[in-house]
Amino acid sequence: SMKKHGLMTGLLVLALAVFALSVSYADDRVDGRAGRAEMRFMQGMIDHHQMALDMAANCLERASTESVVTVCQNIIDAQSAEIELMQGWLLDWYNIQYTPMPMMHMMEMMGMMDMMKMMHGGQSGSGSHGGHGGHGGMGTQNGPFIDPPMMMGMFAGFNQVEGIDYEIAWLESMIDHHNDALHMAERLLARVPEGAGHAELFALAQQIITDQTAETEQMEALILELAD
Repeated sequence: SMKKHGLMTGLLVLALAVFALSVSYADDRVDGRAGRAEMRFMQGMIDHHQMALDMAANCLERASTESVVTVCQNIIDAQSAEIELMQGWLLDWYNIQYTPMPMMHMMEMMGMMDMMKMMHGGQSGSGSHGGHGGHGGMGTQNGPFIDPPMMMGMFAGFNQVEGIDYEIAWLESMIDHHNDALHMAERLLARVPEGAGHAELFALAQQIITDQTAETEQMEALILELAD
């Protein structure tokens, strides 16, 4: 009958539409280990870049040598753009909305401030921050993974120094930070070789290696100049 024929055609169109949807979605996402490696890399690099932004903001407040201020501003410009790029890809490809948390906010959330106050002889509210009290639920897919010793280390020593000494300590710390980013990018390229994942992400990982290697050389040269 015509009615039955119409229904069949409707179902066929619907089936094709669903198939087309699933195919376009599958084109966008990389499955298995490669896909998980992409997700881990982007989330980890977003957090890592955010730490560099926090450090660079500190530098803009306290550095006075023009060449050092320029390095800090360049890091802010480049890494802010890369964070936005990776956030867009996480959403488009994996339907993950990912927001890094500024470092001071993280430390407050984890009761770090309380711990620091206690270390400096201040009184803490109830002393209930036993062990890893502030650690609950962090490192989930939606929230940043937090490595407290690393975070504390990033700013370690900055407050004890001023002027040129601050600038040298800051550059040394940022060189270490860049080295970590290089290792992360190299690991992604090894785990998701060209053609196995998203070409855009492969290109970004290569770009990070190129840019941050050049910046590291620039910072090494600056340290030598400042140390004279």
